[in-house]
Amino acid sequence: MVSPLFTSGDADTWAPSGMDYYDGKLYVAALRGSAVLEFDLETDEQREVISGLGRIRDVLIEDNYLYFISNNTDGRGNPEENDDKLYRISIQN
Repeated sequence: MVSPLFTSGDADTWAPSGMDYYDGKLYVAALRGSAVLEFDLETDEQREVISGLGRIRDVLIEDNYLYFISNNTDGRGNPEENDDKLYRISIQN
């Protein structure tokens, strides 16, 4: 049996809700973790790419851009005025 490279945990899960792959890295939307997480599959390192926007529902990578949507108005987040949004950031190599 091979152990997983990464796990979302049990009681303290970051609740992954969407993911995409780009250039050896896996990008994961985290509802409970309130972030976009980046997992480097070659180095086994992970980091938060985006945080501070609340619950993140999904991610998509296209043409060197990372698109993601916040999901705070579903009754579980802390919505602010003009929530939820679609965001786009450039992915640096």
